This record gives sequence, C-alpha cells and structure tokens, in this order.
Amino acid sequence: MPDPLLPGQRVSPKRALSLAARVTAFAALFSLALEYGFHDGQLPHMVEFALPLTLQALAVLLFVAHYAVSLVTAGRVGAFLKQTWLDAVVIVAGVALLLTGFAEGHVSVLKAMVAYVLAVGVLDVSRLGVDAAGRRLSDPRARLRPARVMVTSFVAAILIGGCLLNLPRAMSVEHRHEEGHYLAKRVVNCFFTATSATCVTGLVVYDTGRDFSRFGQIVILVLIQLGGLGIMVFGSLFGMMAGRRLSLRDTLILQDVMSHQVLGQVSRMVWFVVVLTFVCEAVGAVLLYPMWPASVGPLSERIFYSVFHAISAFCNAGFGLDGQSLIPYRGAWGVYAGIMPLIVLGGLGFPVLHDLTAWAAARLRRPRPDAEAPVGIPRARPRRSAPRFSLHTRIALVSSAFLIVVPALCLFLLETRDWRRPSQKPAAPVACETTAVMADMGVADRALAAVFQSVTARTAGFNSAAVDVNSMSTASHFLLCLLMFVGGSPASAAGGVKTLAAAVLLLAVYSTLRGRQHVEILGRRLPEQAVRRAGVVVVMMGLLVATVVLALCVTERAESTQEILFESVSACGTVGLSTGLTPRLTYGGRIIIMLAMFAGRLGPLTLLMALAGRSTSAPYEYPEESVIIS
Repeated sequence: MPDPLLPGQRVSPKRALSLAARVTAFAALFSLALEYGFHDGQLPHMVEFALPLTLQALAVLLFVAHYAVSLVTAGRVGAFLKQTWLDAVVIVAGVALLLTGFAEGHVSVLKAMVAYVLAVGVLDVSRLGVDAAGRRLSDPRARLRPARVMVTSFVAAILIGGCLLNLPRAMSVEHRHEEGHYLAKRVVNCFFTATSATCVTGLVVYDTGRDFSRFGQIVILVLIQLGGLGIMVFGSLFGMMAGRRLSLRDTLILQDVMSHQVLGQVSRMVWFVVVLTFVCEAVGAVLLYPMWPASVGPLSERIFYSVFHAISAFCNAGFGLDGQSLIPYRGAWGVYAGIMPLIVLGGLGFPVLHDLTAWAAARLRRPRPDAEAPVGIPRARPRRSAPRFSLHTRIALVSSAFLIVVPALCLFLLETRDWRRPSQKPAAPVACETTAVMADMGVADRALAAVFQSVTARTAGFNSAAVDVNSMSTASHFLLCLLMFVGGSPASAAGGVKTLAAAVLLLAVYSTLRGRQHVEILGRRLPEQAVRRAGVVVVMMGLLVATVVLALCVTERAESTQEILFESVSACGTVGLSTGLTPRLTYGGRIIIMLAMFAGRLGPLTLLMALAGRSTSAPYEYPEESVIIS
C-alpha cells in the first residue's frame, strides 16, 4: 500500500493507478446501492442499469491493471505472488469463468469480483486513514490513539448502515412511499436501527421482521456481526487473507481492542476470534433450526431465522425477527440449549474463551498412563498438566456464574404471585401455557424464565417473559437494572461496566474495610492502576446513566421514572430490554438513546480518551496533604 502523498511530491503512474482503483471501488459501492437499493422503475434506465454496470466493470479492470503493473514492477515476483496470492486466485478464477461462461451469465461473475475489489478497497482506505491520522511511529513525539480509530470506525459503520437502511428496497411495503414528515421520521428511525445494530444493543423503533425487507434484515445482520466482533478485527482478518501484513500501528490498535497484550500473538488472536465466532454461530444455528414452527415459512426462511438469531445471540445484540422477542418460543428447548449458551459464550470475552480452549485442548492431548504395562517396566509418564487459568479468566468465570445463579433465584422469588404487593399483581391472570407474565407461570416455567432473564439481562436483550411495568414487579425491574449496569466481561460483545471492573471495585471496598493496603484475590495482588481504572469506569458509567435519565425526563412524558431509568440503563449497557418506551420516544429522545448506545458500546472512558487532547505528564509533583473523607 503506498504511503500518503507529501506536499509537492510527484505522482507516479503506478500511484495514480492505485488511487484511481480505490476511487472506482467506492464508486462501485455507490452503483451497488443504486442497483439493489431501488425497485425497478424508480430510477431512469440509464441510472438503473447502464451506470452501475459500467462503474463495476471499470473498478474490476482498474484493479486487475494495478495488480498487473505491480507484478511486472515487483523486484521479487515469487515473494509478491506469495504475499498477494488471494488477489491472484480471484483474478485468475474470474477471468476463467468469464471466458468459459461458467456461471449464470457474466454478470454474476462480475458481481463476485466487484465484492472482492470493494473489500480490498475498503481495507486499503481504512488502513491509509489509520496511518494518516497520526505521525509515523518512528517519530518519538508521535502518539497512537486507538480510541479515536475505534470511534471513527463505529461512526463510519453507523452512517453507511443508516444510508443502506434508508434505501426503498430495505423497507417493507408500508414504509417505501412515505413522504414529508413520515420520510423524516423514517430517516431517524433507520439511523436509530443502524446505531442499535452496530452497538449490539437491540432497542428498536421498527419491527425488524415486519418493517424491513430481507435486504434490510441482511444489512442489520452485517452491522451486528461487525459491531459484535469489532470492525478492526474483520478488516485485519481480510487484510491477512489478502496478503496485507499488519503494520505495527495496526497491531497496537488491535491489542487495545482485544485486550491482548502480546504483540507477537495478535495475528493469531484475530484468527482465533473469527474462527471461534463462526463455529459457535454455526453450531447455534443448527441447534435453533428445529425450534421454528412450520408457520415461519419454507426451508430457506427457517435457515435464515436460525442464522439471524444465532449471530444476534452470540454478538449479544438482542435483535429478533418476531415482534415479541422469544416470548412465543419460551417453551422450546432451543431457547435454553441454543440461544442461552451463545449469550453466555459471547459475553465471557475472547481472552477467557482463549484460555478455556487452550485448557480443553491440553486436556484432550494429555495421554493416560499405560495401566496394562508389565510389572517392572515403568508406565508412560503423561505430559505436563493443562495450563492454569489466568487471574482474569478465574475472576470472569466466578463473577459470571454468580451473576447468573443469584439473580435467577431472586427473580424466581420476587415474581412469585404471593410475594408481590396487591398493586403489583396482574389484574387478570391467564393460563400458564399462554401467559408471558412470570408471576402467572407455573413453577418450572417461572424457573426457566428466571434463569433466562438473569442471563440475557446483563447484555443480550432477548426476553422470554414480559418486562413492562405492568407485568413485572418494581423490585425485579431494579434487579434487572443492576444486571444491565454490570454487563458482561471485558473484550466481549457485551456492554456495561464489565464484570471485572465491578469485581475489582468490590474487592477494593473489602480490602479497605479490612484495613489492607493492597487489593488481593486468589493469592495475587492487583496493581493500583487496575483498581483506579475500575473506579473510573464505574463512576463514568454512573454519570452517563444519570445524564441520560435527566435528559429523557426533560424530553419525554413517560408513565413513571421507572420506565425512563430502565430504558436508560438498557441503552447505556447496550442490553436492549425495553418496557415499551423506546417506540414512543420523541425525536429528541431517540437521539439521546442513540448517543447513549454509542457511548455505552465504546465505553465512556474510551469515548472521552478519543475526544481528549494529547495526554501529558507533569514534570513536577505537589506536596501531599490529607483530607477528611468520612
């Protein structure tokens, strides 16, 4: 990839060809939006057919030309082909298919090559932007800001996704021909949906299965996958597949994104994250397939339902294709054997999953001693024991298990009909087989619903029971708010303050009460920086929730502050549970929730670090003086 041009630097023909290839790649992206985003007859024939085909063919030709020139001018042809093997395979296969007419016409082959060219163009431009955003690492004064790269990538994904969802073909028939006030409302709602999908929250103002077409649902699914794993992770994976080596700047950014502190293992960690994600989602989709009834549709429709909900569950997004979330399927075993494990795995974090995978692999490779060896001959010594879990993994596993079991027991007891106050009891109980109210369910159904809500409330946003203010007690609502505030584990798709931050802060309180100087757990002493960071994260998230609640109290006319508090914590924690207030929000309220979801996904601390100026250390220290705390 060529470096950015300096002022007054001469443009070589090869560089000019590279820049032209990038520009036409993004023009091809615009042509695809024209071709697939509008219905037949909505645009002039020249704009609808001739222009997209011309731009796409030009993008492919310039890409092939640039590759040919680079191959000819390469000093070591073998090394160049080894580095760009994927480009060569795509070009050769595409030319061969075009000459033989293997596919259904030449257009389908052209579309496949255009998709690859677009991916390469987006990758190169994004990496060029990363390098141009700051000075070279060789400059000792240069400061790398991964937080700004993360913020920029999420903003770009939201803007592109919102524009795609606003295309006529992305909407259902009821919303395609809206004009005036309704068109402005649709624009806001589509960007709200794009923000919720990219930030893997799940709060919706449109019914995903009813108000969006299949094209719109696929756009939402792609945004969920990008937002759940991280845009930089996907870009780096594709770059490594296409032969683009990770620069030191890219490696440092990925290290910050994935909380993986070993530079030499970042590439391996990227492969592990993506492969594990796709494997878990594929297994989840297979488990979910039998859950859908025949009324959902034909085979293709049930497969899409399975894939959509598996990705949404593992990425902790909470998007569903049914307006009632999982309430109609709460009796199906797939909810508890498919979706619930995906939520747990997606919320543990990839460092924890990496440790678990390494431990399981070591246990499987460990041979058993030869029990039938002859007397006098020493038995075969087994290999060394499986690797021990890191302190991070042990705290994450213990805290996650505690936050599943204890809240589930509390929800089960709080939603027992005899324990609820008369004003909190549903007015008209219905049969246990059809009710969505936990207090009206039988013991077994209420226990399953309590466990599922305990799992999903920390991050996912699915619900198998009604959570509106008339169906759930105030105490249960407050308990769910606490779970949403804590969230999942670090380096995962979950939001909230994270389990490690909450655990470290509680350990700091315990150490202070015992008069200990340091925070200790499991035979280890935590560094002071980790304790301070945990306190800052919790305080910043509390301030974010308080600000959102205050702003919504000004803009909205909700039935109670309880609704506003619940919706605010759900948005800031990127959970997606709703009491029904989100679809009734005003324009101002929807913008506030969009900003809350964005800040919650990135984290208030990361967002402030991205907006802040260059950090400097003071060359002096003030004298110490104590103050009265309590």
